Amino acid sequence: MRCQNRRNFLRLAAGTTLLTTGAAEGEAALEVAKYADMTMQQRGFDCFTFSDGRYEHAVFIKGSGPPVIVMHELPGFAEPLVGFADRLVNAGFRVYAPHLFGPLMWEDPTLNYARLCISKEFGYLRANRSAPICDWLRALANSLSEEPPGTRIGVIGMCLTGAFVIPMVIEPGVRAGVISQPAIPISLRYVQTGRGEGDWMREMNISDEELREATERCARDHVPILVERFLNDRRSTHARVERIAQAFGSNATVYEYKNPGPGPYPHAILTSEYDLADGDPANPTRVALQRVIAFLTTNLAPRST
Repeated sequence: MRCQNRRNFLRLAAGTTLLTTGAAEGEAALEVAKYADMTMQQRGFDCFTFSDGRYEHAVFIKGSGPPVIVMHELPGFAEPLVGFADRLVNAGFRVYAPHLFGPLMWEDPTLNYARLCISKEFGYLRANRSAPICDWLRALANSLSEEPPGTRIGVIGMCLTGAFVIPMVIEPGVRAGVISQPAIPISLRYVQTGRGEGDWMREMNISDEELREATERCARDHVPILVERFLNDRRSTHARVERIAQAFGSNATVYEYKNPGPGPYPHAILTSEYDLADGDPANPTRVALQRVIAFLTTNLAPRST
């Protein structure tokens, strides 16, 4: 499938760069976007654009099998995310990876954070507030569940998008959610020094109302949630993961892993840390991936009723 409305997609891929640079730099950004799009095609990804009537984003797809929506992290839609998507494809899933922010195939966590802090679509990254992007993600999940009707969908959120899984599981077609290292809100002081504990450690970038709706839906329909983080992660706190576990009760399974390597404060379990770690099957990143695959395989298998 070719990307619908290619010109519009390329401008989306260029992100807000076109809005903050001069004409020459903007054209250069567009060329970078074209190159990134070609890279994704060469990696075997097809593409379409999806709109909920308010916002529109490109969605990259690859593989066959049960559908899984994978939301990228704060650094951006880049090689670590693509590598993780390929691992899911090799495990027998059809991955839908929406390009939500930042230039495609480019990592820039600092600039992305600054942009999203002033983005209405992402709710200014405020605690206890669900951003409009969550409505777009729910619409995407609902659309996929109709192809064909009754399709069981998995959703994976990581870092900034970790808590976005919570409003998504309200959708009837979503039958499994993976919340990996949820990291918003974040305290830069705590990341740098380990000081500055406070209420922010339990807060999330979704509303209390949608948390309530999600826990009720999961309890009613027995939708499981897998939650994970590294024990020494200063971006994703234990208090936040503990709050999610308490809210979802028996429907939530939590794993907190030891460091996968020499770095003192690891974060991105399934992507960057996986790439940096050794290939030992006992490495926490490998154990985490296998648990995610087993979790999705079990819960997305077709049902007779």
